[in-house]
Amino acid sequence: MTNTIITIGAIAGAVAAVIAVIAVPIKKINKFFIWLDKFRRDWEGEEAEPGRDRVPGVMERLNKLDGELSNNGGSSLKDAVNRIEFKLDRLQGNEPS
Repeated sequence: MTNTIITIGAIAGAVAAVIAVIAVPIKKINKFFIWLDKFRRDWEGEEAEPGRDRVPGVMERLNKLDGELSNNGGSSLKDAVNRIEFKLDRLQGNEPS
């Protein structure tokens, strides 16, 4: 009887140890895949869904920023800064550069 109880205890302990050894890496792997999915969704963007607007991907956002930092005929941020600089130079009596 005592040997049976010891054997059952040893088996239960071994099973608990195996579960503990497996559970820790599985949690870390699961966290990594959650992070990877968030990264992928941010990189690729997401289509519009009911109640949610479309989210552009990283490359689309970078292209939009790049367009704002170059002259495009008047509607970019760079064009607006150039206009302001020109007007300030005129107000201060300096030659526009």
